[in-house]
Amino acid sequence: MAVDRAYIDTSLILAILLETEKSSLAQEILEAYARSKFIISGIAINEALYVATYEYYKQKGEIKGRHSLRKLIAEKEYPEEVLDTINSFLKDLDVEIINDYFDHTEYLRILREYKLLPNDAQIALTCKHNVIGTILTFDEDFKRIPWLKVIP
Repeated sequence: MAVDRAYIDTSLILAILLETEKSSLAQEILEAYARSKFIISGIAINEALYVATYEYYKQKGEIKGRHSLRKLIAEKEYPEEVLDTINSFLKDLDVEIINDYFDHTEYLRILREYKLLPNDAQIALTCKHNVIGTILTFDEDFKRIPWLKVIP
């Protein structure tokens, strides 16, 4: 079942880090693709850091909405627990971090043609230009991208 390289999307990371109903499946996917070289780019790390930080402070009852996160981070900084957990995840899986590829014209075309959210269009463009044909994600929108095989 192994592929040469597989991009790990934010949704899969969050399922592992936050213990959701998809956590077991996410773990199974990682195990099934353990022989692959896992790849990620900055945009997916950014998304994971944002959501994990929000959930961390929400579970502690210190935040009521997304708009108050900015103020809370300015006061308390990012939780070391969140930073350490994401860093450990990337290190334990020996995930290669690549630069996001960006070409404005192509980005807008992909955004419009495949009706993607901005970060998803960025990920799709990065995968295309780095010849990554598999994405490990729970985001159904990537199924509209012809050059990506979506797992699961």
